[in-house]
Amino acid sequence: MAENTFVSPEPDEPQNPEFGGTSPDPTSPASVPTLRPGDLHIQQAGVAAGYVRELNVQQELRKRDVLEGVARDRQEIFEQPFVLSGRWKEAWDQAVDGETHLLRPRILLVVAPRSFGSTTFALQLLARHTEADTTLVKLDADWSAPSRGRLPLGRHHAYQVDLKDTRTDRLSADFLDSLTRHAENLASARSFLVITVAKELWPGHYLSPRGDVKVVHLDEPPEVELVVKEHLEYHGHPQLLSHLQSLDEAVVSLRGLNAVEAVRAVLTAMAVWEEYHGGHPHLSVAGVRAGGQERSASFAERLTAALSDWREKLDGLFGETTATYDGLTSSLTLEDRCLLLALAVRQSAPMTEVAATAGSLRSLLAVPNSNTTAAEALAQSVFAGRGLRRRIHDVGAHVNTHDSVVFDQPAYGRAVLAYVWDNYAVMRAPLLTWLTQPDDGPVSAQPTVDALTGLVLRHGTADHLDTLGSIACDKNPELLGAVLLRAVGDEHVGRAAWATLYRWAGQHQYTRTVVDTCRSVLMEETSGPSAAKMALVRLRRVARKEEDPATRLRVLAVMKELVTRPARTAMLVTEVAAWQAAKVSARSGSLAFLALMEKEHSKVPWLMSEEAVGIDVDRALRDLLGDAATAQEVIPQLTQWVGSYATDAVGYELLRDRLVHILRGNGMFQAYWSFMRALAEAPVTVEGVDVAEDFHQHLVDPRLHSVFGPGTGSA
Repeated sequence: MAENTFVSPEPDEPQNPEFGGTSPDPTSPASVPTLRPGDLHIQQAGVAAGYVRELNVQQELRKRDVLEGVARDRQEIFEQPFVLSGRWKEAWDQAVDGETHLLRPRILLVVAPRSFGSTTFALQLLARHTEADTTLVKLDADWSAPSRGRLPLGRHHAYQVDLKDTRTDRLSADFLDSLTRHAENLASARSFLVITVAKELWPGHYLSPRGDVKVVHLDEPPEVELVVKEHLEYHGHPQLLSHLQSLDEAVVSLRGLNAVEAVRAVLTAMAVWEEYHGGHPHLSVAGVRAGGQERSASFAERLTAALSDWREKLDGLFGETTATYDGLTSSLTLEDRCLLLALAVRQSAPMTEVAATAGSLRSLLAVPNSNTTAAEALAQSVFAGRGLRRRIHDVGAHVNTHDSVVFDQPAYGRAVLAYVWDNYAVMRAPLLTWLTQPDDGPVSAQPTVDALTGLVLRHGTADHLDTLGSIACDKNPELLGAVLLRAVGDEHVGRAAWATLYRWAGQHQYTRTVVDTCRSVLMEETSGPSAAKMALVRLRRVARKEEDPATRLRVLAVMKELVTRPARTAMLVTEVAAWQAAKVSARSGSLAFLALMEKEHSKVPWLMSEEAVGIDVDRALRDLLGDAATAQEVIPQLTQWVGSYATDAVGYELLRDRLVHILRGNGMFQAYWSFMRALAEAPVTVEGVDVAEDFHQHLVDPRLHSVFGPGTGSA
């Protein structure tokens, strides 16, 4: 096969509309690679036809929906902490050519358990062992199933993609077999692909040895001590390493951690140090050691507590429950367990708030008998036990002289919540219900978002988002949106969270959460192009599915906000162009067009300026006004548009003349009357002329003014 040959996807390979979007222009230079003289040597007549076919194939490939991604900076990857030892070094050596020092296979599959750091391994491998002019791209595997036809194929590119979602990333034998052909195409393009695969998705698969496709297994995480050392130095805290090594309990806590857990432990240790050091700015680690037994013990205890998983203690607290507290066993009563969970979320707070938080959870679990209500049963149970102050002390907190509970143990609090979540499956729905109480409930916003995010994303999956959504979508959509925003930005479950948002975009009860979450992503300056596109796709789905006018106005309001951001404005222009090319629904493309009415250029409507390249404005207005279904939605926006230029003679006249031209067209009689009635509420022009009367004068033949006045006509 000739160099630089690009092969189209198989026609029967599945495409996933869930993550669709407008593909690049297939005729643009960036989309169609150039074949230079010498790329193809014609030795027989039949090859000439093949040459023409390949030119067509190249263009066809770029018309199809391929995975998108974000280019990664090679130097930035170099500078990130990285440990290469043990089994990692063995796998690395298998993948690298000892003579050329370049990646040996064109396609490398890296199979590893979750959280072992396989993505870091893959990116570092590509950054260090591909040519300097090769573009590194981190792909988003937004598909319903792995498909060779969705894999991008560009010249001098090194792609990396993670397959870790049990619902959308399951490997098929056909996909694995197709990689041989894709490797040939990559070789022609002088490109590479590294696929990381979660170990649970690999069992039952076997890939026979073949030249340009290879599999390596990372059976062990990198050495945790080296990971901790590298990350502490990278974050500017090398002095903490010796302190960690001097604490036996901390060493035990770090032992056996995988790569992700080790990095989290480093971040936790730094947070404890910053918190402690913030109160004692003149102290270094050595100063803490030498500064007195009490102060040294305080920092050591904080660090040890933060790194501990508390399992042994929690096993005792959550043993066989007792009806009353006897002081002889460590197992907590049901009321005390609710109290401990309340403290885990709230930490330090006034006693009244802590009591209310614990009481609300206990009420959810109360089982009244036939003679008592839930409230009566709870009152009897609580009053028969110890007082609140004593119970607070028994679960590990204390009350100060101002009747505030002091429980400054965030790590212990997280451990308590995780322990209950993991060991009591029946408690998950009640916990989510309790934590999602509205703002006037006892749980404050930020601690709740932290707690909910930690629970529903636990173990690197998004399986519990649907449960949370069904509980919170009506009573606390803002809180649900805050959790979803965290989820879509999570390195490990982000794709699964985006998939959940896509499903929710087609269900009315979730649309507010979907719109608000997508708005937050689109308005965030640090959101990459891939995340922005996925957010816009979900807004598009809401616009296409929803009939509720209020919901569509909510989508329109988000798009209007995007007009203030140049990069996001380009996305709206693309959306309108895709609508006019019949690639996306008019129900979403029309909203993008209406949003662009807000944009100005040199004090005139941007849509009426030479900057509006790629949009047929007249056609859009004719299509929207000529359809009774869309005219009802468009006319109020047109009225606002005209009114916004009433005090600007140049902009107003330009806009008026363009609209008059459209409204004089065929099929516009109904739209004319509706528009004229709406203009009755518009302000007067800068010359003091009534806008409705002015439009009437320009639209209607002077001989008919007495017959068709601006206020006459019917709907």
